[in-house]
Amino acid sequence: MVAAVLGSLGWVLPRPGASLVVPTLVVLGIGCALAIPGVIYWLVSGRGAIAIAIIATTLVASIWTFEFSLPAAVASDTSATAQAQAALVQLNSSPRGKYGIPLHPCSMKVVGSVGPIAAPYRQCAVSTPEGHFVLYTSGTQTSRGLGYTDIGASTFPDACSRHLIGRWWMFTGPKNGEGACPIGYSFHGGG
Repeated sequence: MVAAVLGSLGWVLPRPGASLVVPTLVVLGIGCALAIPGVIYWLVSGRGAIAIAIIATTLVASIWTFEFSLPAAVASDTSATAQAQAALVQLNSSPRGKYGIPLHPCSMKVVGSVGPIAAPYRQCAVSTPEGHFVLYTSGTQTSRGLGYTDIGASTFPDACSRHLIGRWWMFTGPKNGEGACPIGYSFHGGG
């Protein structure tokens, strides 16, 4: 039961572009709180199997939350990659304005989801000779979200990014000046 509770929290708490430390600490804190009765039992009876199992489960759930929850959320959405590729195809065939710039590279999606981002969300597709990418942001939030890209971290100039899986990345703006990224993200200059 402890594994189910902590695993579920590790699945729902992390958000693309947000700090991964806070949800990890929540999972760790709840796991430690759940371990207290087991530790007390261990001290009183000398049998520590329950406490050790809860502590091990807490550590595994914390690692899951920080490292694997968001990549798994993207990987488990079997339509996410197809949706991103369809956005790029649609962009290539969309009407263009002056200098060949697409007239409508961004759109709001009011139903569905892409990985851990649920509707309403914004989808912006970009195709240049340097690379192709689609950015997904939640609601009105435009400074952090998910990106599907064939050029990696350079998709996010002067921002913080973290590779998730395959061509999927998450990104956020730097905190308190250039290069100050949340733990787990890397800064990519050049914008």
